[in-house]
Amino acid sequence: MTITTNQTLEVRNLLSFRKMVTAVELNELSQRMLGYIESTGAQKIGGGISATYTIDGDKLDIAMYVPIDRQVRSTEEFEFKPLLRLENCVMATHKSNPHMLENTLQGLNDYIVQNGLTPISTGFIVTKREITDIKDTERFEVDVYISVSPHIA
Repeated sequence: MTITTNQTLEVRNLLSFRKMVTAVELNELSQRMLGYIESTGAQKIGGGISATYTIDGDKLDIAMYVPIDRQVRSTEEFEFKPLLRLENCVMATHKSNPHMLENTLQGLNDYIVQNGLTPISTGFIVTKREITDIKDTERFEVDVYISVSPHIA
């Protein structure tokens, strides 16, 4: 795991949703979003971005963002966002089995606590390399961004 500071996450043209869902509902909603993107003639560019706000039993309050190549119309279910920007972030890179991501998240949290930083966002997980074959799980790669307060007390 590599941690860097003073990073900026900036992504343009995203289709998004935020909802309280189970894992099964999340998968179904994600598939519908990809179908909507395809139906508009837009194309997904790059990996998805997720931000989990709370976990309540088997439900997640989660936001998902998919970068696309053009502006599309928002719907009742999905919102087009022209820009996602987080500044003054602490970022950790995770290159390993997705099941080990929790260790990276804990390491990033430990870094924040040990350095007296104050998080002002949840963690935004940016997929750099998706895995489509179970044999390639060690090639999984994400960056995790958490925006921290620039104020020093």
